[in-house]
Amino acid sequence: MRRIGNLPNQTQANRFCDYLQTQSIDAKSSSSDESAPAAATEHDIWIRHEQDVEKARELFARFQSDPQASEYDVSAEAARLRKERSDQIAQKIAAQKKAQLRLGRNTTQRGFGGGLGGPGQTPAIIPVTVGVIALATIIGFVTNFSRVRIDPERVEQSSGWTAYNALTCVDALTYVRTGDAFASIKSGEVWRLFTPMLLHGSMMHLAFNMINLYILGGVVERIHGSWFYLVLLLICQAVATTTQIALPDWLEPPLAIGASGAVFGVFGFVWIRPKFQAGYPVEIPSFNVKFMLGFLVLCFTPIIPGIANGAHVGGLLAGMAIAAIAPQKN
Repeated sequence: MRRIGNLPNQTQANRFCDYLQTQSIDAKSSSSDESAPAAATEHDIWIRHEQDVEKARELFARFQSDPQASEYDVSAEAARLRKERSDQIAQKIAAQKKAQLRLGRNTTQRGFGGGLGGPGQTPAIIPVTVGVIALATIIGFVTNFSRVRIDPERVEQSSGWTAYNALTCVDALTYVRTGDAFASIKSGEVWRLFTPMLLHGSMMHLAFNMINLYILGGVVERIHGSWFYLVLLLICQAVATTTQIALPDWLEPPLAIGASGAVFGVFGFVWIRPKFQAGYPVEIPSFNVKFMLGFLVLCFTPIIPGIANGAHVGGLLAGMAIAAIAPQKN
């Protein structure tokens, strides 16, 4: 918290803090002299969030010039906003407790209640998240992390090449013949919109995506269920693949691989959902949001070359849009 100044008495301090509340600035006042009667001593004004300090200082200077102005008669509105905020926090706490109880019942029913921390504290089964991680890991090793080549002297190619060619957005020979990265999808091979998320270029690439998918995807699957999460994952990946292919070749390479588009989609969903559903049981800390968005921007620079930026942006926007329009579920 940051102190921005003091006012001569508790009445003015409360009046100004009420006004700040109506300006969406979280503030509090405290007596400058704890030994003196609160109503008769100066009160310091404290601002909770650093990003609000400059605006609060401007409003404070204006308030000092005319503390009795009618625009500061907002005690009733401030009380309403505080109650509304208190109710939202109570709803979120209740939703979190309800989710924990539900997960506890699920794990106990499946025989997992005796894990670390006792009954009800072992995570519920998340089959879609675990399944995607297992598939991507297996395919990573089968394809030698996409380091596969055609052997022109062999009629039948290696299993690694066959798997890689079947899962990329376009068949290699089709792409060579047409130059169109959408060609295989247009011919009916629609799975290629989704399957590039199972291919990765290195163990580090795989680990980064799967760890994020486990953390973020596990949260969504536990809250919304496996079917909703599967649909979310597939839509985000399809949009990510489409965006990457649709960009001009000189701007972005069309044949991108990896689950990062889907990961950014799930991140976008968890980030935005609390803004559209009061009491949503999880919220990404601002530091993590800044980290993910900072990484997204960093990938556009030469510092990290060869990144599927179109897939990242497409997946992120898809996840944010679904967060905004998906029906609310208690």
